[in-house]
Amino acid sequence: MNCSRLWAVRAGGGGLADSIFLERSQLAVSFTEAAGDVSALPATRGAFKEMFGRSGEARAASIPMQAGQLYRFVHEMSIGDHVIYPRRADRTLHWGEITGPYVFDAGDSAEFAHRRAVRWISKLSRDVFSQGALYELGSTLTLFEVKSFAGEFLRRFDDDGGMGGSPAAQPDEESEIAVVRDVAESTSDFIARKIKTDLKGFPFEPFMADLFRAMGYRARATRNVRDDGIDIIAHRDELGIEPPILKIQVKVVDSNIGADSVKAFYAMVQERDVGIFVTTGGYSTSATTFASTKGNLKLMGGAELVGLIQKYYDGLDVKYRKQIPLRRVLVPDVAMSD
Repeated sequence: MNCSRLWAVRAGGGGLADSIFLERSQLAVSFTEAAGDVSALPATRGAFKEMFGRSGEARAASIPMQAGQLYRFVHEMSIGDHVIYPRRADRTLHWGEITGPYVFDAGDSAEFAHRRAVRWISKLSRDVFSQGALYELGSTLTLFEVKSFAGEFLRRFDDDGGMGGSPAAQPDEESEIAVVRDVAESTSDFIARKIKTDLKGFPFEPFMADLFRAMGYRARATRNVRDDGIDIIAHRDELGIEPPILKIQVKVVDSNIGADSVKAFYAMVQERDVGIFVTTGGYSTSATTFASTKGNLKLMGGAELVGLIQKYYDGLDVKYRKQIPLRRVLVPDVAMSD
């Protein structure tokens, strides 16, 4: 089976475009910010980003991702490429070949007007594929290129010809571990990106106060009273008088925090208190060396922060869970499968 590229395409939330996919033999994607025929746009990602920006409907942080997907649908997909449609309704994977160029067709569904003709060749149960291959199809994107397990999909559909499938492919342990790791890393990257785009600046302080509340502390941001550079005060007791009192400073930055900033913060921390410096970035060697000599000073970097957000996510205020929307899923613990 000869295929230059392999794509996976979803039929919208809840499979809304399922009938268009299977009954009309068309791939149909919904980008409501692109309300017309985009084939006349210059064939550049920049042009698609500008179009999404002009629509006024897309959030700035989501524009590159959405514009990139539609650009790929219009200009990178080619006739002769193969495509997988993961159908949730019956847990099957439909295998097809792209047979037509991009068209704008709002005849039966204005929401899914961006289309390409497809010839469906076969379908197989999800159960005949390795877990790693299925994880690769677990991307939340509407459209993406299948790469890591493309060989398995090609062999499986070629061998079975859509006649029902044979037992699941033997999993490639190293590949499965890599895919599980990718799931974790993608989630961490998503959280970090949301902090830097949606919570940067003043909003980060009340968010961090809420995170400490989720961790079991009574915490408040001090923005309204300006407590000498201390952004958050947290404590365990109801009155806030029993030590240790946590004095917290937070910074949304990509660079490393230097020793001078850490020392200036620590100068505001009393001996009976605990100082916690939180940054989305990291710390210089001299900063960590200084902190290591202070028993009541804790430096928290971006990776540790993201880990705490994941651990205490369910305890966050609903407004923050909407800003960082996550859904808990079960994934195999490859470390325990030995």
